[in-house]
Amino acid sequence: MKQRSLKNTARNIALVILTLLMGVMTLLSGIFAMDSEALLRAFRQSLGHAAAGYEIRSGDSPAAYPSAVAMTGADGRLYGAAYNERAVAQLFEATRELLGGAVSAAGDFEPFSEEGLRRLLADDTLCYSYNGEILAPVLAAWLEGRCDSSLNISMLLLTRGGELVFRTREQGLLRAETTVDRSGWTRVAEQLNASPCAYAGVSDRAVFGRLAAETLLFEEAGISMECLTSEPPAFGDPNAADSLQTLLGAFGYSVYVRSYQERDAQVYVDNDSTMRVSADGLVRYTAAHREEERETLTLTAAVEQARGILEQAQYSIGAGTQTELLAALPRTGGGQTLLFGLVFEGVPVVTGEPYAQFEFVNGQLVGAMIRLRRYTLTGERQYILPAAQAAAASPREGQRLGIAYVEREENRFTAERCFTFVQEQETDDSPA
Repeated sequence: MKQRSLKNTARNIALVILTLLMGVMTLLSGIFAMDSEALLRAFRQSLGHAAAGYEIRSGDSPAAYPSAVAMTGADGRLYGAAYNERAVAQLFEATRELLGGAVSAAGDFEPFSEEGLRRLLADDTLCYSYNGEILAPVLAAWLEGRCDSSLNISMLLLTRGGELVFRTREQGLLRAETTVDRSGWTRVAEQLNASPCAYAGVSDRAVFGRLAAETLLFEEAGISMECLTSEPPAFGDPNAADSLQTLLGAFGYSVYVRSYQERDAQVYVDNDSTMRVSADGLVRYTAAHREEERETLTLTAAVEQARGILEQAQYSIGAGTQTELLAALPRTGGGQTLLFGLVFEGVPVVTGEPYAQFEFVNGQLVGAMIRLRRYTLTGERQYILPAAQAAAASPREGQRLGIAYVEREENRFTAERCFTFVQEQETDDSPA
């Protein structure tokens, strides 16, 4: 009887293992059998603010942090980082001065071809990619350089030989000759601490030919990422660590500011401004436009002022997230509107509306809106479609593949592949 019981136990364990294996195989088969239309529907839902783009940054660093950075190492291999805040930050800080100097020294730009770009990608290169676009003078300032162009840039490529390429919204690819700090290049290349990768434009796999040439491809094996959950702040909860005083200080209010209760919000008022803090985390700030003459803020200064407020607001709820510049738009009647999104450990969080919005007129902040939320990991993991399968589903050429957290259930976000940049202008394929 004892022997028979052991045999039955062994048989049951084997059946359980086989059942689990069949479940895993069924899941994988379902994923790889998805038709392209189903994939595209998922990607379209993931795009969110893709028209504005994503500029990855950390909470205490310039808003010009790229979504991807790559550089050729001393051993001739390409190393890079994408959608990883810490790794991107390290590469950015190591290479910013090198690229900024090259941008400042660049000569006249001329049209360039996609074929020419692919040729350059086979050389020793330094590349920054942005899923959105930043005005050239602002980007140059963040790189500690200067640029007189007024173009919107989504990619910068520098070769060790002194060729600089911009991908722009207005004129497609542009190329210029520049000077490179060779000793600085060698020093940085010898100290790279990043993952091996490759450009899609030099890959021998045809499926990657549909992607923008500068898209970075990393070795992948069963990629998955943890899911997120979100909740509003709890400023009125004595057991919570959220600090209303810190939030008030972000907008220049003291703890003694006058306040009163509305139905859904607490209102704070001083001589010329009002701030409403709703229970769901929505913060709305308005200020009177003062007529005295003031120096108009540059876009760089406006972004710095806005992100300083956002940094304190995020700190007020102990958030583990950062904000990112989505777009800088001209304001009706004059001034600027800045839109910010949310980033969790380097990955954009796609929501139905921008996470924050700031209105500037004549150098003054006249309005702001922040949707304060706390995002935390759930411990559950979500499978992410491999890059090759995602690239095969691209509806058109010239797109970059990205990763974003997308809300699939209320207050629950999963990481998914999405197309975050579309090449709007086709350039001449003839060599420049």
